[in-house]
Amino acid sequence: MMRSMMVLAAAMLCLGAATARAQDLCGEPVATESGLVRGAAEADSATCVWRGIPFAAAPVGELRWRSPRPHPAWSGVRGATKWGARCMQKGIMELVNADPSKRMSEDCLFLNVWRPAKSGSFPVMVWIHGGGYVGGTGNSEFYWGDRLAETGDVVVVTFNYRLDLFGFFALPALKDEDPNGAAGGQGSLDQVAAIKWVHDNIRNFGGDPDNVTIFGESAGGASICTMVATPLTRGLFHRAIMESGGCDDGPPLEKGYASAQAGAQKVGCDPADLACLRRIPAKVLLDQAAADMMDGMSRPCADGWLLQDTALNMIRSGDYSRVPFMAGYNHDEGAALLKLVRSFDRVKPAQYEERLVQMGLSPEDAAELARLYPLAEFDNRPVLAYGRMFGLDTFFGCGTYDGLMETTARQSNVYFYRFDYADFRFTRYAGVAHAMEMPYVFNSTDRAPVSPLYSKQQRERAKEMVRVVQGYWLNFARTGDPNGPGLPEWPAFTTDDQRVQALDKVTRPEPITPLPERCAFWSELEKKGKMPGLGDVLK
Repeated sequence: MMRSMMVLAAAMLCLGAATARAQDLCGEPVATESGLVRGAAEADSATCVWRGIPFAAAPVGELRWRSPRPHPAWSGVRGATKWGARCMQKGIMELVNADPSKRMSEDCLFLNVWRPAKSGSFPVMVWIHGGGYVGGTGNSEFYWGDRLAETGDVVVVTFNYRLDLFGFFALPALKDEDPNGAAGGQGSLDQVAAIKWVHDNIRNFGGDPDNVTIFGESAGGASICTMVATPLTRGLFHRAIMESGGCDDGPPLEKGYASAQAGAQKVGCDPADLACLRRIPAKVLLDQAAADMMDGMSRPCADGWLLQDTALNMIRSGDYSRVPFMAGYNHDEGAALLKLVRSFDRVKPAQYEERLVQMGLSPEDAAELARLYPLAEFDNRPVLAYGRMFGLDTFFGCGTYDGLMETTARQSNVYFYRFDYADFRFTRYAGVAHAMEMPYVFNSTDRAPVSPLYSKQQRERAKEMVRVVQGYWLNFARTGDPNGPGLPEWPAFTTDDQRVQALDKVTRPEPITPLPERCAFWSELEKKGKMPGLGDVLK
C-alpha cells in the first residue's frame, strides 16, 4: 500500500513539474519583428496559444486598399491571449463562422499560433480560411489549431485577411498609386504578408521555417492555388493542400474595375477620387457597396503584380512554386442543396435539355451535357444531374482536377482526394456538403458551428475518420507524402495513373472517370465565353 502511494505521489509530482514547464514555456515572452508577445497554455490540450498577434499595420484611413505595410514596433511585452477582431463582413458568413472575438473592424490583420507545450522544432501548418472572399475569420472555433498541434507535433497558424470590397477592390487610381501597380488583390496580399510573417518569425514559436505547409478550404482553397502561382511567396512555403478550391482565380483586371467602379458610384464617389472613398465609414461601404458572395466579383485579379494571369495559366506556363501538392473536394459540395430550389426539383426528365437551354446554353451544348451526365446515373432526376454539374463539377471538381493535371505534368508528389464520409445529421438533404471535411482535419466535431450536426454516437464513430484524415494531412506536412504506418495506401496522382483517394469508412483509391471528359467540356465552354453564370443557372 505504501509503495503504491509513493508511486502515485511521484507520478503526481512529475505531472505537476511537466505542467509547470508547459506554463513557463507558454508564458515566456516571444520575440517577433515588431516586439515581444506573451501567450498562454491552452486549457484542454498540451499546447500553447498566442491569439491576436498583428502581422501587418492596420489598413485604415490612408492605408485602406493599400498593400499591407509592416506593423509598427511596440515596447514592452504585448499580451497575446485575446482574439483580434474579424475583418469587415456581413450576411450568411456571420452566422456560419462563429467568431469568439465578437468584434468586427477594418483593423483586423491578426494571426493566431498554436504549438506543442514542449521543447522542439516542429513543422508548420498555415491555414487560410474560406468564406467566398466575403466572410470568415481565422478565429473560428471550427478550426482552432490546438488539437492538430497536439496530435501531430506541429505548429498551426490561422489568420485574417481583408474581405469583400475592402480586400478585393480594383480601381485604376489604386493601381496608379501603388509602387508595384497592385490592384484588386489586397486580401491576397494580406495572405502573402501572413505567410512571410511566419517565415520570418515562426522559429521563435517552435516552428521550422524550412518546413511550412499552407492549407485552406473554399476561398481559402482557391487562395492556396493563388499562393502557389504568385511569385511573391517563392521560397516561403514547402507544401500546399487545397481543399474544395480551384485554380481559376485571376480574372482580367477590367472585370475587377467594373465591379469596383459600380461600388464607388453606389456611395456617391467618383471612382478616381480615392480621398472621397477613404472618407466613407467602413460600415457604410459594407452596407451599400459590398458584393454578394454569389456574384463572383470578390476575388483577386490578374494585376501584373500578385498574378500575371489566372493561377491555372501560370501553373501551365511553369511559373509557380513547385512544391508537393495535395488537393480534393467533398463528394457532394453544393450538389444536393439544389434539391431545395423548387424550380429545379420540378423539372421533368423530358425537360432536361430544355432547362439547360434556358440557362443560356445552345441546344447542341445541352445535348452534349445530357450525354455526359446521363439521367440514368442520377436516378432519372434532372435536379440531381444539375446539382452535379453546377454544385460540384463547375465550381470545385474541375477547378481541382485541372489544377492537379497541370501540376502533375510538371512535378511529382501530387495527391488527389475525395471526402465521402457521410455519418452525420442531415446527409439525406445536404449530402457530404461543402466544408464537411474540416471537422476531421481539425478534430472539431464538438465545436461550433458544426457540433449540432453530430450525435454522441456519430461523434464517437468519427474518431477513426479523424485519425485517418489527420494522419494523411500531418504526414504530408512533414514529408510531402501523405502515406504512413497505419493508413491505407494512397497512390500519387500522375498523368498515367489518375486515381482519387476516397476518404470514407473504407478508404481506398478509385478511378476518376468520367470527370476528365466532363471537365474538358466545361473548359472548352469557358474558352468560348459560353459558361453560364450562377445567375443564369438559378433564373
